[in-house]
Amino acid sequence: MNKILKKIMNIVIDVIIVLIMVVSVMVVVLSLTSKSSGVSNIFGIAPLSVQTDSMEDTIKVNDMIISKTTENGDVFEVGDVVTFPIREDGVEVLNTHRIVDIVEKEGMKFYKTQGDNKAVCPEADSDLQSSYTIVAKWTGTRIPGIGAFFSFIRTQLGFFLVILLPMILFFVYQAIRVIMNIIAYNKEKAAEDAAAAVANSELTEEQKQRAIAEYLAQQKLQQESEPTVQTPAEGEQSDADTD
Repeated sequence: MNKILKKIMNIVIDVIIVLIMVVSVMVVVLSLTSKSSGVSNIFGIAPLSVQTDSMEDTIKVNDMIISKTTENGDVFEVGDVVTFPIREDGVEVLNTHRIVDIVEKEGMKFYKTQGDNKAVCPEADSDLQSSYTIVAKWTGTRIPGIGAFFSFIRTQLGFFLVILLPMILFFVYQAIRVIMNIIAYNKEKAAEDAAAAVANSELTEEQKQRAIAEYLAQQKLQQESEPTVQTPAEGEQSDADTD
């Protein structure tokens, strides 16, 4: 029973470690691709975490939306939900809003965007977007609540707690398991060697006779080496005989 539980536990730990490794690889890849394409993506699929309520009730805070990266020259339509960079407090962040109108200027198309939450975004955004500034288009898929976790693991603290620390614990666990296996192997080998010694311990008749002879000789030698102690009675008797 203990062996079965141990085996199940090892399988569960291995599965968890594989998942952690997959997530860690995804985080690294997303971090690298964001520098080249303007948005984190894996093979053109951009999972984005929603930080504000400007798109409620279509998209809620902490949702993860699945978008596709776009290229310069792509054409968009009214109703498309697109992502583009904006500056807030001197920091460049990604903003996701819906295209509400298309404006043509000098043969180029520009897109007017606005959040679905009219209480937060009563008017369209002041800046027009183009295919050069839009970096992703929403596919319509969203995963509720996952965005917060996704954002957390991309921070230094989140990466340490969710990715790095479990990996360290895993390697420590594996080291302990290797040591325990070595100890168990040595014990098993010692038991096998002892059993082999017992199996090979049968003596021939000649060896038995030789061992008996050596034992008797050792006993005789020991008796001869012991000093003779004379008792007082024996001394008196000797004197009497002399008289």
